[in-house]
Amino acid sequence: METTIVHNFCESRLTNYQPPEIYNAYTSLFITFIPFLLGFPKTNVFYNVACMLAFNGCASFYYHYALNWIGKQADEISMVLATYYGIWGLLKMYHNEKWLINWCNGWNTLFMISFIISNTVVEYDHVFPYIFGLYMCIVLHLIYNVSTLYKYTYKRYLAISLVGFTCWTVSEVYCNEYTQYGHVIWHLLFPLGFYRLILSFDKHLMRNRRYKYM
Repeated sequence: METTIVHNFCESRLTNYQPPEIYNAYTSLFITFIPFLLGFPKTNVFYNVACMLAFNGCASFYYHYALNWIGKQADEISMVLATYYGIWGLLKMYHNEKWLINWCNGWNTLFMISFIISNTVVEYDHVFPYIFGLYMCIVLHLIYNVSTLYKYTYKRYLAISLVGFTCWTVSEVYCNEYTQYGHVIWHLLFPLGFYRLILSFDKHLMRNRRYKYM
């Protein structure tokens, strides 16, 4: 049984919510290509982030092309899982004590599971961007802490993602025939900036060999 989608994107709003969203669908595939073009991380946790991105591009393509409930769940759950693994990796970089890493990631795991469960409730469909935004705030906080600790360059990578986020926001708030391409730019820039950071962190871990089973 098909479930009604409460929220679609600017491109489909301009066509009375009728699929497919051609521009959004095909640019989603760029997300899949990012790990193959830039390389997969060597450490286990960050490798999982890359796998989730590779899956997410295909899932996002299907979601934007079909605009159905299964596509929505495939797209958004893979986003949640990519964020989950990213936080786990950052926790391992920032904390030295294994018990503290496990304790923090335990809460990360509980949040991830609760997020996924709540996302399957139709009535909560519209709150995904807000909860995901909260989850990303945790990522940004950890990126800042890790980058400060190891003296990494991170602002230019976040700036790339910020441009993508800003364009997506503009397309949602001020939807018209011109701003509809904001979601296209989101697909191209938002994951790219963060993935460049992941590769930077991954190289540091491989260079220092701090975490044997990471």
